[in-house]
This record gives sequence, structure tokens and C-alpha cells, in this order.
Amino acid sequence: MKQTTDTSAFLHGSLLLTLSALTAKVCGALFRIPLTSLLGGRGMGYFSTAYGLFLPLYAVLVTGLSTAVAKPVADRCGRGDFAGARRIRRAASLLFLGTGLLGTAAALLCAKAFTLSSAGDLQAYPAVLVMAPAIVICSLTAVERGYREGLCDMLPTAVSQGVEALARLVLGLTLCKAFLTHPPALLQGCTPESAGACGAVLGVTLSALAGWGCTLLWTLGERPVKSAPKAPLKPILRDILRLLIPASLGALVTNLTSLIDLVTVMRLLPDGSDPAFQYGSFMGMAVTVFGLVPSLTNMLAKGVLPCTAQAWARGDRPAAAVYARQVLSLTGLLCIPAGCGLFALSRESLTFLFAGRSAEIGAAWQSLRALSPAVICLCLTYPLFSLLQAIGQERLPVLLMLPGLLVKCAGNLLLVPRLGITGAALSTSLCYAVILVPALIVLRRTLGAPLHLAGVLLPQGFAGVLCGAAAYVCFGMMQGFPQRIAFFLAVLAGGAVYALALWLLTGHSVPAMLRPDGDL
Repeated sequence: MKQTTDTSAFLHGSLLLTLSALTAKVCGALFRIPLTSLLGGRGMGYFSTAYGLFLPLYAVLVTGLSTAVAKPVADRCGRGDFAGARRIRRAASLLFLGTGLLGTAAALLCAKAFTLSSAGDLQAYPAVLVMAPAIVICSLTAVERGYREGLCDMLPTAVSQGVEALARLVLGLTLCKAFLTHPPALLQGCTPESAGACGAVLGVTLSALAGWGCTLLWTLGERPVKSAPKAPLKPILRDILRLLIPASLGALVTNLTSLIDLVTVMRLLPDGSDPAFQYGSFMGMAVTVFGLVPSLTNMLAKGVLPCTAQAWARGDRPAAAVYARQVLSLTGLLCIPAGCGLFALSRESLTFLFAGRSAEIGAAWQSLRALSPAVICLCLTYPLFSLLQAIGQERLPVLLMLPGLLVKCAGNLLLVPRLGITGAALSTSLCYAVILVPALIVLRRTLGAPLHLAGVLLPQGFAGVLCGAAAYVCFGMMQGFPQRIAFFLAVLAGGAVYALALWLLTGHSVPAMLRPDGDL
């Protein structure tokens, strides 16, 4: 009974984060889609260049931070040491205020050289500058989120993500439009696309500030806890860094795929193409749509980490195996039909989302199709890495990522000159496939308990193929309908076929599989 209760808690937290991420992604789509229409392919190239410098620094200083705080907090709470958990948060806040400031300073110092080397001119330079302060803000936000996640309280993370996404939508689009038509005096020498990209990025930075302020509201409402002998500060920081360094390196390697694209694709594209336009269309459309599903299923990975860490600290390996099977099954349930559907309706998906941008859609739709296998591989990789971190194997994700990174580099060098931007997408899919298989094997061996995933993922894969085929056929049969209505009906048809096929193959409906005690 206790195991069911623990699984219910994990699912409650994971689904809460997933709903929050879904809300954030809806706001993100409402931000990115009109932003692409406002800026066009070239302006999105400038916007993406700013993210190209921000993401590696964010990965090193921020991405692994919530994990590095959540796990020791979860360990302390598992032993009833709540005062120790708060001391971890205070120590982490001081440490990462300093590292965040250093990261912001590094971004400001490197901004001009990075912009020239990646984009070839300085039109993206203002956007890169205004992105830099977000690094220190996001560092402080990640500490607060990690502390709450370690307490298995996912509500602060969920609410702050929603607030941040809403602020990004409102502020980003408002400032982009304002800077496009009436650029500030400091941007008078820039093109309208450059000024608009700068305004959009400024909105992103201000939204990060709103998200941090939201997390602080939970700090104000905290109750005092029973004091305990203060643990030395040095061991606490050592434990945090021991977790942070491999987690950050793993996140850095993940984000290095985008950085590799940034520094290689525009230089490797065939002669006669417009590199900024091609790259901006790829990042603004194909990569934006590609990232929607992994960002949702990543919330399942965040939800499983503290629960698995507490079970592992108690020595309860069977419970850890249950969490692993549950999160991977739920992830597959969501990502497999999404990946198959994107493969079947890649051009139609972009037309549905970015109507009126036919030139950019023509440049990006084949690369989105090539990215569709990476949707499934990346979605399953996130929870695998979280599970490995939760059971004390923090270094393994970094080692597992390195072969994939080599495949990405070699793939870009070989494929982009021949296939254009689609070559970069294919190399990304190969990269994540190379990572996924050994990660599954390593987790199984480390847990020392069978996961029985073949009986779950194989039916989901077969049903996913039928889902994509049904959506493709349904869309083709409705050529006389308005495009958006035809696309919507095709998606519904694919989803219905997926649910029916799973029921016939497994004997369980999709709602039953989502129950905490569902037999996956």
C-alpha cells in the first residue's frame, strides 16, 4: 500500500509539472509563432544567436542546479532533517548568486566576439547583451525550485513556470513590436529586425525576473522548523558541487548540439543560400516545434527524481525500479505518437502554426521531419538521466552523452554541405539515438531489477506508427477542407487510432494507464 501511495505522490507531482509545462508551452507557442511572423527568418536568426550564447552558460550554471539542490534536500527530508534542508538552500543561494554574476559578466565580455564569429556581423549583438542578466536571475530561481522539488512540493515550480511563460508572452511581443517600429536611441544604427530581436530578448530577461519573484513568495510563508546542530558549510557545498558538475556537464552536452549548429551550420550551408534565413527558419520553426514535446515530458523526469532519491536513500530498490518503469512508460505513452505524428504531418504542422510564412516553411519542414525520431529519443533520455542521478550515478549521463556529441559534430560536417539544414536535423536524431540505447542498458544494470519495458514500449511504438499513418491518410482525404480544420481532424483521427490500437494490444485504455496504480 505504501508503494502505491508513493507512486501516487510521484505521479501527482509529475503531472502537476507537466500541466505547468503544457501551459508554459502554449504561452511559448503564442510567443514564438507571432514572433517569427514579426521578425521573419533573418530576425529569428538574430534572436537565436542570443540564445546560442545563453544556453551553454545556462546549462553550466543553471540547468543542473535544481537537481543538485533537490537531491540532497530530498535525502535530508528522508531522514527527517528539515533544518538541514533549509541550510542547503541558504548555502546554495549564496554560492550561485556568485556564480550567476560571474556567468553574466562572462556573457557580456564574450558577446561581441561570439556574435561576429557565429553570425558574421553585429546585428545580433544588442540581443546578446540584454540576454546576459538572465543568467544570474535564473540561477537564483533554480535554487528555490530545486529546494521545493526536494520537498516533493512541485507547486512553486509549476506556478513560477506559468508566471514566467505568461510574462514572456506579454513582455516579449510588446517590446518586440515597440522596438521594431520605434527603436530606442541606443539601437538607431541597427536594422528593424535587429532592434525587434533585442526587444523580444529583453522581454525574456524580464520574464525570468518575474519567475524568480514568484518563487520567493513561498519563502515568505514558511514556518519555523525545529533547530538542529548546524552542519559545516563546506561539506554541504561539496555535496552540491559533486552533483552539480556532472549534471551541468550533461546539460551542457545536450545544449552543445544547438551550439554546434550555431557555429557550423551557417558556414557549411551550400553556396548561394541565405545562411541567416535558413538558420533562422530552422531554429524559429523546426526546432521550436521539435522542442515542444521534450519540454513537457521533461517535467516527468523532474517529478521522479526526488521520489527515487528518497527510495534509494532508504535502500528500497524495488520502489526505485517501480518509479523508473512508471516514468519511462508514461513518457513513451506521450512522446511516441507525437514523434510519429510530426513525421507524418511535418509540413502541415508548420503551416498550421506559422500560416503566412510560406518561404520559411519551405526551408524548415523537411528538417522537422528529420527531427521527429529525435523527439522520441530525447524524451526518453531525460528521465533516464534523472533516474541515474537519483541513484547516485551522477557522472554516467556525461559519459553517455559524449559519443552522441561526436556523432553530432561528424554528422554536421558530412551532411550539412550535402543536404543543407536537413543534414543538421538528421545528425541531431542520430546523436540522441546513440545516447538512448546505452542509457537504458546502464540503468537496468545499476538498478539490479528488471524494468519489463519491452512489453510496454513495443506496443506503444506499433500504435504510434498506426497513429502517424492514420493522420497522414485522414489529412489527404480532406483536401477540400480549410487547412487548419483538416489538420485538426487528422490529429484527432491519429489520436483515436493510437488509443484504440493500444487497447487492442494491451487490454488497457489510455486513462487506465495514467492512473497511479495503472498496469503499464
